[in-house]
Amino acid sequence: MRKKRHNYSPEEKVFILKRHLVGREAVSDLCDEYQLQPKIFYDWQKQFFEKGASAFAREGKSKQQAEEKRIRELEEKLRRKHEVLSELLEEHIQLKKRTWGALNGGWVPHDTRDAVVDFSRRWSAKAEIPTNRLIVWLGVARSKFYAWIGRCGKANEHNGLIPRDFWLESWEQEAIIRFALDHPLEGYRRLTFMMLDRDIVAVSPSSTWRVLAKAGLLKKWNRKNSAKGNGFVQPLRPHEHWHIDVSHLNICGTFYYLCSLLDGCSRFIVHWEIREQMTEQDVEIIVQRAKEKYPEARPRIISDNGPQFIAKDFKEFIRLSGMTHVRTSPYYPQSNGKLERFHATIKGECIRPGVPLSLDDAPRMVEKFIAHYNNVRLHSAIGYVAPVDKLSGREQEIFKERDRKLEAARELRKTKRLRAPSANPMLSQKDNTAPSESLLQTARLSISN
Repeated sequence: MRKKRHNYSPEEKVFILKRHLVGREAVSDLCDEYQLQPKIFYDWQKQFFEKGASAFAREGKSKQQAEEKRIRELEEKLRRKHEVLSELLEEHIQLKKRTWGALNGGWVPHDTRDAVVDFSRRWSAKAEIPTNRLIVWLGVARSKFYAWIGRCGKANEHNGLIPRDFWLESWEQEAIIRFALDHPLEGYRRLTFMMLDRDIVAVSPSSTWRVLAKAGLLKKWNRKNSAKGNGFVQPLRPHEHWHIDVSHLNICGTFYYLCSLLDGCSRFIVHWEIREQMTEQDVEIIVQRAKEKYPEARPRIISDNGPQFIAKDFKEFIRLSGMTHVRTSPYYPQSNGKLERFHATIKGECIRPGVPLSLDDAPRMVEKFIAHYNNVRLHSAIGYVAPVDKLSGREQEIFKERDRKLEAARELRKTKRLRAPSANPMLSQKDNTAPSESLLQTARLSISN
């Protein structure tokens, strides 16, 4: 359901700004409370500082107010004048239409057609009324009216095929084909001017192209292979790329929206929220809260072409926040595959098995799973380390520690093998390397159960 738009008074705007500047309240919390877009909040803040000097001015205030009042009165007078002029002109057009007759459904005489075009041009310039509005009042389709403009001053003629001076004769077409076969390495434009200079045939490059295309003698362009599917340059450090997307969650038969932000380098879930609606304003607030968690980050936001992300207000919010924004190719979700994979994981491992019973139960389950996903669960795409370790730059220490443990285990096995009795080396090696029969039997029972 669409929310009612609220117009805040100047006093309310100052009070909201004061809560942020003096009370140190987060921008996202204030926007969520007052149903504001963060972009609008930043606009208020900009206006507040730009016009703050006027609060200390003592002279010229009454004069400025009088001038503003006079301008408002003149604008209102001009608006009433335009309304009256539009009504009079519409009545005048109805009288004209009775003289002109029907303008649709058949051929219109060329003199009537030209009179309609001249009438529209003259009154559109005099009354400053858009031509499209006059066309609506005339009852003529826009395409027909602009076709009349192109044919203004010409008599009505049939549109059948009429021999044209630029139609090529058969011998000219054969000459072009023979010359193209004798010079297979030349392009059609160069062929045209070569034939013109040698007095073979005088045609335009477009005519040469049509003849050669019909004969199948044109080579296709050497197009470069598409880079689609090869991905983009992957981020090397955390907070270079933030992927954002909106997914649906089925909670007790009702669909809600899950919006998540994922760090492209570490696969760390920066922020997430579940909401009953997901408008452009909601997305702005979610991105603002993620930015407040990491105020020094200036990431590139990667999203699909959803209506929230192509909005003009979202673009302005990204600019004011000091971030950049790039959208993926239409109908190609693989470009945002990191976050698409996460949404599939959380649905398959958390939402569907857990079966949340209410909207209050779902955030608790999701928060628990994301905490496990960020801090405990090993991610295959980053070398089987937890995203929080990749985010903090500890992955190299973990890799070295794993290599050290593997090398220590190999050395331990080597030491045991060298210390083993050498009476029967093959039997000793078999006993040391193979697991016990009881252990194998236990494993088989567990698998069968």
